[in-house]
Order: sequence, then C-alpha cells, then structure tokens
Amino acid sequence: MTTAALYALGLRTPRLELRLASREELVDLGNLAREGIHPPEEMPFEVPWTDQREEEGFVESFVEFHENALREWRPEKWSLNLIVFLDKRPIGSQTVGAENFASSREVGTGSWLGQRFQRQGLGTEMRSAVLELAFRELGAKAAISASMSGNEASKRVSEKLGYEVTGTSTSAPRGQPQDKYDLRIERTAWHSPIPVEIAGIETCLALFGVSESA
Repeated sequence: MTTAALYALGLRTPRLELRLASREELVDLGNLAREGIHPPEEMPFEVPWTDQREEEGFVESFVEFHENALREWRPEKWSLNLIVFLDKRPIGSQTVGAENFASSREVGTGSWLGQRFQRQGLGTEMRSAVLELAFRELGAKAAISASMSGNEASKRVSEKLGYEVTGTSTSAPRGQPQDKYDLRIERTAWHSPIPVEIAGIETCLALFGVSESA
C-alpha cells in the first residue's frame, strides 16, 4: 500500500500548517533541531535523540528517521510525523501514531518545537490539530500522551486540552530514572479550542486502518 496519498493530507489552524515535508524541508528542520530544543541539562524525551545533535551526520539521521516512518507504514502500525510550518517555515514536528487502530481506536501523540518558537501557544495549536484529525476524521475513542517530569510546558498543554493524568511511571532516557506522567483524553471529553481545517483525508483513510464510515 503506497503512502503517496499522505502528501495530500494537510491540517490548518489559525497560525499553523501541518503536513508531510519535502526532503529539503526536512533538512531545514533537522538544522533547526540542531540549534536546540531544550536546555542541555534537561531531557524531555524518552528517547534522548537530541543528545546527538552536535554529532556529524545528525541531520542525515534526522531525515532518515522521517523517511523510514513512511517506508515502514502499515495500517496495523503507523506513525504520522507531520511537520509544523509557521509562515511557510518548518518550526517543529507533531506526531500521531497507533498500533492496531482498527480495533483499539486509540492514538498516541508526541511533539517538539524549536526553542525560539516555544512559549507562544503554538504547542496547543499543533496538538489540537492532530486530535481533531484523530477524533473527528479517524473516529478515535481516546488519545494518550506522556510528559517527563520537568517538562511542565508539555504537561500544561495536555491539561489545557482536557487530558487527565492516569498515573506515573519511570523512564531512564539518560540512564537515570526519571518520573513520567501518563495522560489520556477520551473522545467524549474533547472539544477543540481553535478551528482546525483538514484536507485530503478521504484518499488516505485506508492507510490508517479505517473505512470511510468510521
């Protein structure tokens, strides 16, 4: 099953556009990530990929990660790594993914923004966009997320959008145990705080493991 139809999928919020990117745009985004996403003494991700940002080949590996997600795409297990554009410039990434979505109807999300684009409310718009995609277009029943301790900005976005903390767990991205908040929002609790326009979904529904009647 070809993933070409995903390139027609586009999400728009009042300030942002979310879509798949060209290779050139992925290179630009990789260079932005290389500039920094978080203070070096902090690690907001379960996989500490940003620790390699000063290594040779970081941008190439970054691009490969995004391209590989499309190569490995299956309706039973998919990860849609949408690139976030502000004024036509890539500024971050918003992911939504699932395993066995046809039966579970549950998605997970993750995101990041370049440091100079943080604390402007853009994280809320990004997450709202993919939640609208999941709940309104794909028929998801729930969405989960996680926030590492210390990443209060991410946790605030989740709480603002109606997620509830369902528990805490432990992760060790740098080898040292670190608390993690587990968050969840049900479809019945979701109401987008902003308008979200979604185009191109009709031609790629089957890629997500759902039918047009979902």
